[in-house]
Amino acid sequence: MMKAPLAILCVLLLPACGTKSGEAGNPDLRSDMPARSVAYYTDHRTELTDMEKVCAAWQASQQPVVTWPAVVSGNCNNVNAAKTLISNQLEIDKLRKEAGS
Repeated sequence: MMKAPLAILCVLLLPACGTKSGEAGNPDLRSDMPARSVAYYTDHRTELTDMEKVCAAWQASQQPVVTWPAVVSGNCNNVNAAKTLISNQLEIDKLRKEAGS
């Protein structure tokens, strides 16, 4: 009779024995970067593309976003905002050029 509760307890505790994200188990998941702003990524577009690769690796890991390190989720949000800002600015410049201003 004691075996069933013990087996259930073991089954519930096993998932807690995995490795954490970004450790040696998954070297593609980097979180060793400084926090950057939207303005920074707008001004430094080469770093924007580098951070896009890091964000893609985290997205491919299929880990819930709430488990990502804060610096990663913040930078990924800022990268997306910077890409939108750049795209909008290019569209505005195109419209101004077509309008002749």
